Amino acid sequence: MALPTSEVKFDTNLIGRIPILTGQDNYDVWRLRIQTTLSAYSVWEFVDSTLTYAAQADAADRLKWKLLDKRVLGLMASTISDSLLTHMNYEWTDPVVCPSISKALWDILKGLFGTVGIAGQFNLFNQTLRLRIDPEHANSSINEYHVQFQKLVEAEYNLPETLRTMILLSGLPTNYFALASTITQTVEPVNFNMSTVSKQILMDMDLRATCKPLHARISQAESGGQASSSSSVNRTNVIKRSPPPQNQWRSQTPSYQPRTFGNQPSGGYSNQPQSGSANPNQRKNGGPAKSK
Repeated sequence: MALPTSEVKFDTNLIGRIPILTGQDNYDVWRLRIQTTLSAYSVWEFVDSTLTYAAQADAADRLKWKLLDKRVLGLMASTISDSLLTHMNYEWTDPVVCPSISKALWDILKGLFGTVGIAGQFNLFNQTLRLRIDPEHANSSINEYHVQFQKLVEAEYNLPETLRTMILLSGLPTNYFALASTITQTVEPVNFNMSTVSKQILMDMDLRATCKPLHARISQAESGGQASSSSSVNRTNVIKRSPPPQNQWRSQTPSYQPRTFGNQPSGGYSNQPQSGSANPNQRKNGGPAKSK
């Protein structure tokens, strides 16, 4: 394989998209970014041992190979934390035995933060078991399972298809237990795989979403920013009620009028005796009556 030009200049904007490697948490993202960038400049072959020092025919090509190898190493060094710089080696002990110094750094970082080994495999497996399927984002949730299973394959731990499908079903919400039970009882063992079960899960979730009450669907659309103010008004019928009727007796004059007796004023009674009336207990001469 021919060497690329020695005037390789990496774009700073492209390098800026590569995250700074700090540990196992962002190793996978860093690894993908580095591999993509180096492949774009046709120098990834220095890391995967496709382009070796021993394959160079003359001294000029070998000198060019070393220059490019140092450029790749410099790019990788600019994307790792300061605490990891101690793992770098700037000189070749034996280029024939150690293909490149960039590959040497790559292998060290892979051994530190890669997922190869029982500890890394268990970490990935545990992350997979904690995944859950969100009915509101079912497609993306199922894709997360596929990504996690692929990471396990890269960690040299390939789960059987039946076990993968069971892990997927175990991520359903509790109110979907009936669906999981139906799938395990009706799907033939030969068809019990991620593809078939994923389709049934998506179909059931779509059906449940369309069967929601109208007010629930409106609320869901509005919370997702899909409902406008005019459309929400059109969907809601507002019943305007007239004010409650007033008491019809309040505006009427009472029909009852109190009777008057003689000079007694209307609406009241007097304890004064009427003129011309006499107390039968009084004697005619005006004195008090004697008790018998």
